Amino acid sequence: MRSGTPKLLVGVDGGNTKTIAIMCDLRGRALGIGRGGSSNWEGLGLKGAADALTEVVGQALAMVGARREDLTYAHLGLAGMDWPDDAPKLQSELAEAGWRADMLLENDSFLTIRAGAPQGHGIGVTAGTGICAAIIRPDGEKYFYGGFTDLGGGYDTAVQTLQAVVRAEDGRGEPTALTGALLEATGRESAYHLVYAIHRGGYHVPHTAVNVALFATAGKGDPVAMAIVTRFGRELALCATNLIRRYGLAEQDPAVIAAGSRFVKSGPLLFQVFAREVLAVAPRAHLVLSQHPPVMGAVRGALAAQADDPEQAWQEARRSLGEHGWLRAESGGDAEGEGDGE
Repeated sequence: MRSGTPKLLVGVDGGNTKTIAIMCDLRGRALGIGRGGSSNWEGLGLKGAADALTEVVGQALAMVGARREDLTYAHLGLAGMDWPDDAPKLQSELAEAGWRADMLLENDSFLTIRAGAPQGHGIGVTAGTGICAAIIRPDGEKYFYGGFTDLGGGYDTAVQTLQAVVRAEDGRGEPTALTGALLEATGRESAYHLVYAIHRGGYHVPHTAVNVALFATAGKGDPVAMAIVTRFGRELALCATNLIRRYGLAEQDPAVIAAGSRFVKSGPLLFQVFAREVLAVAPRAHLVLSQHPPVMGAVRGALAAQADDPEQAWQEARRSLGEHGWLRAESGGDAEGEGDGE
């Protein structure tokens, strides 16, 4: 390390669509940020993932005026880190790319807990395009569902919404305001024309638009839309309550973190269903609707490993990130960490 350069830590959230890196010092001061596209090695290959991560971290280093050898520790929460032999393979590729820092690679599902739980441990359920769920125990033991979390997420609710509209049209299902909402979202004049466009016109219904229509319609009290959201909420709650039972936490007060765009940006119904189902199993559970971006969990992990006073450094990281405003778009709210129930 060059003389006068502070010890630098980096937290990285590497997903299927975007990668974010935050550079900070041992006191928790946020010094730099980098952004890029996917860094999932399952799609890019090991070298492609290492190159993508190197590029994003390089952006953050450049903001500090530092070089890769100035980096002393990296905590990376990554999509695709699903099996025990995944991390060593990618870590070896990062070493080939010139990384010399100590590092921890883990599945990105753990970042929800690290970012949102008051003490950095508990159960986390994330609902976005897909869903994931994990637990971090106070002693550091970890478990996540990985590829076995097979139901839920934006794609599934979009499919159920389209099915509801089709069934309402042909009489197998109840009439629903989802029909008008979905036609408006897709610019089609009738359910017939929408289905024809899908089957014969090569039209792909954007699941994001469908889900906006779904949650808005559910928020207005439409029974069919509410039933879809309720089923989704129960499935998300099952991810949490299964972990509660598995680890004997029903009589304890675990932190249960709900995060992701479906929870944060879709109105209150989904979280209400989720909370009700969780509290029915663990009445003392501490429910948190977290608006912390996952990358903050990676920052917290890096500080926990290296800072002299991890809790004080974590508070400084939250403060300085809020001051910079770098993560405002990802937070779903105001300054980082505000309004999450902590």
